[in-house]
Amino acid sequence: MYLAAAAMLLAACTPKAGKTTKVVGQFGEDAPESVQISMGESLDTTITVENGRFEAEIPTDPTQMVVVDAGLSPVTFVADGSTITVDPAAGTATSSDKKGVQARYAAYNDWMQQFMTDYRAKMAGFGDDEAAAEAYYDEVIGQFNAYQKETVKANPDNILGLMALSQLMEDDPNEMIALLDGLSEDMKAIPEVVQMRATYDTKAKTAEGTPFVDFTVVQDPENPETSTVKFSDYIGKGKYVLVDFWASWCGPCKAEMPNLINVYNTYHGDQFDMLSVAVWDKVEDTVAAAPEVGIVWNQIINAQRIPTDLYGIEGIPHIILFGPDGTILKRGIRGEKIGEAVKEALGL
Repeated sequence: MYLAAAAMLLAACTPKAGKTTKVVGQFGEDAPESVQISMGESLDTTITVENGRFEAEIPTDPTQMVVVDAGLSPVTFVADGSTITVDPAAGTATSSDKKGVQARYAAYNDWMQQFMTDYRAKMAGFGDDEAAAEAYYDEVIGQFNAYQKETVKANPDNILGLMALSQLMEDDPNEMIALLDGLSEDMKAIPEVVQMRATYDTKAKTAEGTPFVDFTVVQDPENPETSTVKFSDYIGKGKYVLVDFWASWCGPCKAEMPNLINVYNTYHGDQFDMLSVAVWDKVEDTVAAAPEVGIVWNQIINAQRIPTDLYGIEGIPHIILFGPDGTILKRGIRGEKIGEAVKEALGL
């Protein structure tokens, strides 16, 4: 229900914002002598507090967050051209425009907090029933993503759209690119958006159904002639290959190893093989950890950022299943879905 109500608010029309945003705040007892107001690199100013009250006029810029630091927990808001009333003790910022960007930002935060409260309570109720928990996750992640997408579409010219983009858990890079293309030109110029677009362009080039991208790694810089390997030494050689991008320091990577060991023991043979690629890791740490976690299949070490940049991998473990000709069949698979994907590919 709150999904539909929030979507209606996000779609509301708003008046044109003013060139400046008025900020006022009131303290109770023990008021500080001043507060600091900052907005990215464009604003950093100190405002004097008189009789427990402060007031300032700052530039309107809905593409950035404003931070008011009064020595307590910082209060954030969007300078949307309205009058913003800051309550440092409560940690809130209220806009005079009930349909403006700041009001939508506050509603977005409320929705997110309620969603996470409901989600954690529901997941806790499943106890050890992993199947029920996974089914519930698959259900609510669709609701979560739908809300984020509506938020992006309703806020193409302000920071709220970027916040929602950053929260999206979307596997289709082309859909993410479409959302990014819908942003205003000012938003597209923000460095974070530029980097996000580059990442999803990379992911689109290595999406499911596309050919693998080759890379070369010098595993031991002191012995390049004998330690240099290519990804194509293992991929596109007539076998299905499951590739695990991991690091020795990565807890989730280690937690996934029992699933990978089970898949290897079950399916390894003439049609299927596995490969671990160590990224973002010290060589000596990888070498020490690999046998400890149970890796007995092929490995590439010291890959660092080479494959993660090429495949748009932002977090590990990241597991990709390649076909016999090197086509990417599945990517981003975890848990029981790893074995299911391999079994399906092998036609078993």
